[in-house]
Amino acid sequence: MVEKIKSLRHFWKLPEKQRKAIMLLFSGAMTQAKIAEEVHVSPTTLSTWKTREAFRLGQDEYTRFMLHDLSSEAVLTMRELLKAKSEMVRYNAASYIIEKVISSNDELNRQQARKSKAEADIMEAKAKRETSEDTSNITINIKPIHQDGGDDSAD
Repeated sequence: MVEKIKSLRHFWKLPEKQRKAIMLLFSGAMTQAKIAEEVHVSPTTLSTWKTREAFRLGQDEYTRFMLHDLSSEAVLTMRELLKAKSEMVRYNAASYIIEKVISSNDELNRQQARKSKAEADIMEAKAKRETSEDTSNITINIKPIHQDGGDDSAD
């Protein structure tokens, strides 16, 4: 993996502090304030880095690299979570997948993510409807209407 990570052209052009910030941002384990503290810069500096093209290119490159290595296993795990009995687990899995896809700069991925998000929103709406509607005790009585406009309840 060390040899493969050396192939990240944009990532390695960045100063060490920025590379470390990118790795910590990817892990998702720390807040931006903690990351800034860890790399010995102010939170404002970290925010500024995130707006710069070189940093974004390095971050995108690193993210794609890391996700590619994890993608096979992650896809299988997420696929299983999408089949979970819990509606919330399925929704969270779908939301997480969508979030990661949206973060990519690839336009095709963004279009697919919008479609997946719409599908997830539909799934969530259906789940809410199913849990909020108890139709097990609904009875519908239908009375036939005669040609003369009356019903046959008097018969």
